[in-house]
Amino acid sequence: MKLTTVEGMQSEIFVPITPKPVFTELKKPINECKVAFITAGGIHRKDDKPFNTSGDFSYRVIPFDTPSDQLMVTHGGFDNSDINKDVNAMFPIDRLHELVEEGYIGSLPKESYTFMGGGGNVEKFINETGPEIARKLKEQDVDIVLCTGGCGTCHRTATIVTRACEEAGMSCAVIAALPPIARQQGAPRIVAAHVPIGSNAGAPNDPVMQTAILKDSLQWIKDCPSYNSTKMLPYEYRHNV
Repeated sequence: MKLTTVEGMQSEIFVPITPKPVFTELKKPINECKVAFITAGGIHRKDDKPFNTSGDFSYRVIPFDTPSDQLMVTHGGFDNSDINKDVNAMFPIDRLHELVEEGYIGSLPKESYTFMGGGGNVEKFINETGPEIARKLKEQDVDIVLCTGGCGTCHRTATIVTRACEEAGMSCAVIAALPPIARQQGAPRIVAAHVPIGSNAGAPNDPVMQTAILKDSLQWIKDCPSYNSTKMLPYEYRHNV
């Protein structure tokens, strides 16, 4: 029996469609992996061109030897105060270097890529920006890609780019402050602590929490049983208001 009442008519009720599954199993030990970190949260070098907060599908190159105090945020879609206190709350570059020194991960790529997902052109991210970032990471022999998103549309964009990386053969996860959006948009894996937007990777100036979120996210890359699964992490932080 057909459910269509009148041919050519469309329901006004929005029905979200989750994209096709993309899932690359991680087959190497975490301590042998090259780990990249990307973000849709508008992070860039202070001497680089800021993102256009009304909508931007470009990306910025972040050499992984960039000191964290040389990074900043340009994004109008969420409270930037935590990132202004400590960029590691969204882009944990210092914690990643520490994980290499500890031997928890194998290495970092020479450079990573950041973008401003709010108000971005979806088609451009799907067809141009996402595949280009994925290609550049793959050329650096990256095994794992972690990604954070800022506002709601940033989580959508973060998921689009993460899916491109997964399709290119890297194992990926979105570290989300809004996990339902990442899940609906088809993120391969999702992890989420109880934190506000802008502190996806942990409370500012709290290296213990930031390290724990990174380690648990990497372990979820290894342990996640299937596409689009979410792991809620036992860490909580709230803005002081």
